[in-house]
Amino acid sequence: MKSDVFPLNYFKSIWSPKQIFKNRHQLNWFQIFVVLLFVNSLLMIPVALNYVKMDTFPVEDTLPGSFGLIDETVVLKLQAGNYENGTLELPESFDLSTENGMVSGLLTESETDEALTADNALLFQETEFVIKEGDQSLETIPYTKDFNLSKVTTVAELKEALSRQWFIKNKAYTVATLMSLVFSITLVSTLFLTFGSAIFLYLTKKSKFSSINSYKESVNLLTNCIGLPSFVALLLGLIQFDIIIMLMIQSVGLVMMLLIVFYQTRFNDKTSGKEVKKAFGGKSS
Repeated sequence: MKSDVFPLNYFKSIWSPKQIFKNRHQLNWFQIFVVLLFVNSLLMIPVALNYVKMDTFPVEDTLPGSFGLIDETVVLKLQAGNYENGTLELPESFDLSTENGMVSGLLTESETDEALTADNALLFQETEFVIKEGDQSLETIPYTKDFNLSKVTTVAELKEALSRQWFIKNKAYTVATLMSLVFSITLVSTLFLTFGSAIFLYLTKKSKFSSINSYKESVNLLTNCIGLPSFVALLLGLIQFDIIIMLMIQSVGLVMMLLIVFYQTRFNDKTSGKEVKKAFGGKSS
């Protein structure tokens, strides 16, 4: 297979500073966008692996009205229950009302309908709990087999246990939403870094020493430069995930690669190694 066809030509171009500069003509605009999507997807691999390992989610930030109803009284009521194979038994039903909403346990059908008229509600039934958050639609969360609140002693522990139940049901949707959000943020960062920096690189065409003749060449050059730093960010993200550090590695790495390209080529196709050394005060052999 020929090595000058896309995308092999791109991978051939990212390892050597001289090749990075020399091959700044190879990609068309469609290929440039494909490559930028690819390098952005590299950053998403550690993100996906990190989110897949999640077993809970801070639901209180998403459902502040209903989760804000939980207090010590609710903890004591649920702590007294008996939990077995995803079912809840209570010594007696309870109904705790405030001006902000209602928390109840094992109500009758008619009592449940009345409880759901509150602005916010958290209803614990025999095999599930129901969340009502303002004008949002009701959400029913089934208990898992290991669901047990008998050892929960604080409000924070109860919220965490309920968040875990909520996340088990909504994991696919939540992870997909978070992935989409992070992908959008990193993609905007990658595009801004590449196309924004290309503007300044394009301005070097006014210098008689620069061989860069078009904005597309500048973008292609920076697309070549960003490849290797993105792979480095991927590897470090697999070792220790931190999306902020990964983006910093990508951006700083891009700048470093561009400086190395400038050092070796002076952005000029005719510059030789000896001329570069001479330009920087070195001795030519």
